[in-house]
Amino acid sequence: MGLNVKIYYPTAHSGELVLPKPQQESKRSYLLSVDNKPLVEEIKLWRPKKSWNQVKAIFGLALKIVKTEYDDRGWDTSMLFRLEKPTGIGVTADLLKVYFYSVCPIFNSAGNPITLSDEEVTTERAAKFLTDIQAWASSQWSIYIPDPDKNWQQSQK
Repeated sequence: MGLNVKIYYPTAHSGELVLPKPQQESKRSYLLSVDNKPLVEEIKLWRPKKSWNQVKAIFGLALKIVKTEYDDRGWDTSMLFRLEKPTGIGVTADLLKVYFYSVCPIFNSAGNPITLSDEEVTTERAAKFLTDIQAWASSQWSIYIPDPDKNWQQSQK
């Protein structure tokens, strides 16, 4: 027996946030229940959830982008492992995969580390993993991994 819950999304019109009527009522009811308590409100653009195939493709592209940047910059595994002396060993996609699972781990419901190929991984966990990789690459190596352009096919014409 599942819950039949309808989700409403607000929209922005002329710089104002417009909530659907049911959401206005729900928000008002909730705010009345937490009177005089500190709150945080977050407003962000809604994005549809990624499909499993999208997650796998994005991970593959992220690995390719990082590897290409490493190659173009002449970096080897010494940069990856923060060693003082160069190793002369190039970074591979497989090594990056293991590295990212180490620095941006995904955990199952029992708290054990898992990979994208594990049957327990959810699309939400995988999407968070990809966001963590983007943040890591940007903050640690100044490598920008963009979100894929959903309209890439139109730009190829």
